[in-house]
Amino acid sequence: MPWYRKEQPTPFDDSPIEGMAFLHGDLLALLYQQAWLKGHKYPLIDFPSGRSRELRAGNDAPSAPANVHLFGMLELPYQATSDEAYRQLAELPADTGVAVRKTGRQQFTIYSRFSDRSYVVTYDDAARQLQDIMALPDYAMELMDGHSRALLPPLYTNEHIGMNAIAPIKFFSADSGWTWYPTEYDGDDLMFGLVSGFEIEIGYFSVSELESVRGQLGLPVERDLYYEPQTLAALQEQHRRERGRW
Repeated sequence: MPWYRKEQPTPFDDSPIEGMAFLHGDLLALLYQQAWLKGHKYPLIDFPSGRSRELRAGNDAPSAPANVHLFGMLELPYQATSDEAYRQLAELPADTGVAVRKTGRQQFTIYSRFSDRSYVVTYDDAARQLQDIMALPDYAMELMDGHSRALLPPLYTNEHIGMNAIAPIKFFSADSGWTWYPTEYDGDDLMFGLVSGFEIEIGYFSVSELESVRGQLGLPVERDLYYEPQTLAALQEQHRRERGRW
């Protein structure tokens, strides 16, 4: 995930990128009790649709703002025409679960078999740059937007503190009563944290799994916008107490 030291130059500093901004690690460390974020910054693009995505330097051109994260491990070239970007995605292997279809002169739609969501991607061919990303259906919550992805350290980061690791994010299923609290993330799909479901247990779960879950009323999993970060130990105790009342 593209965190940089605050004083460290980034590949994007000299590039005119509309909508680019940096998340400030000092503020996020305070709000989400993630001390590892202190002294860092995280480059994002805020698109006209309201979606935010990470900027990543490409391996072949580390001095250029080459890639924009979409979902999972899928990235889009920032500097390209719609046809160039479309051809790149159309060549992806079938096992990636991605399908792409042209839906406009400067636009195409990307479908993911891991969720009910698709993405409409628009390029400005004259400027050769990515212009907008819109998620469909537009009202559906993205479980892992750019901001949320920035909050979770890599897998195994918190092994040395165990149950004292703080979960900065909470996911919940409104019609099944299940909740998930990740503390680590592989940057693609796999997470580690606390799950309160049939049992209260520590273990692995995935973003694609959460996107596919539906409760008795068919409602999707959501991210709790009002959750206040707590340690795994405190969350485990809280859920045990709540079950003891039933």
